[in-house]
Amino acid sequence: MATILQRIAAGEQAAVGECVREYGGLVYRIAARHLDSAGSEVDDAVQEVFMELWLSASRFDLAKGSEPAFVATIAHRRTIDRRRQASARRRHAADAAGARPAPSLADAIDPASGREEVRRLAAAFDGLPDAEREALWMNICAGLSHSQIGTATGSPIGTVKSRLRRAMMRLTDAMLSVGEGVR
Repeated sequence: MATILQRIAAGEQAAVGECVREYGGLVYRIAARHLDSAGSEVDDAVQEVFMELWLSASRFDLAKGSEPAFVATIAHRRTIDRRRQASARRRHAADAAGARPAPSLADAIDPASGREEVRRLAAAFDGLPDAEREALWMNICAGLSHSQIGTATGSPIGTVKSRLRRAMMRLTDAMLSVGEGVR
């Protein structure tokens, strides 16, 4: 009788569901052991492992080892790869965050530029709460994504998005209120 992976390689659709039922627990335990992050990271890794299993089912050779060992090997390799990628992303975000100058625009403005609105914007930026100013600086000046900012600051992505939105609203309000007084 053919193994589950051999049946998947032969194109049997029912074997895919059977593979998940048979090896889902094993793959999940391996992913959870190697990925010490949120449950969604583990769930994503499990999906990745099963995609790899289905794509490489034809490589399984019963003469070289058991099917559970093949599944465990694929799961181990994929979750280790995923852990390394996440670690590299965190290092990259931390390096980019650490390489930025102190977030102050007033220091970066040339007083001889003669652009009053630029100086007002710099003053408004420097008046932002620290967390908002840091997030905005990391996003605009360092070019970090929301998730990279979250990693660098240790903040959830929703918090990062809220800080960026509030910072932009404060800057807009500051520029509009000054502009209204000029009219």
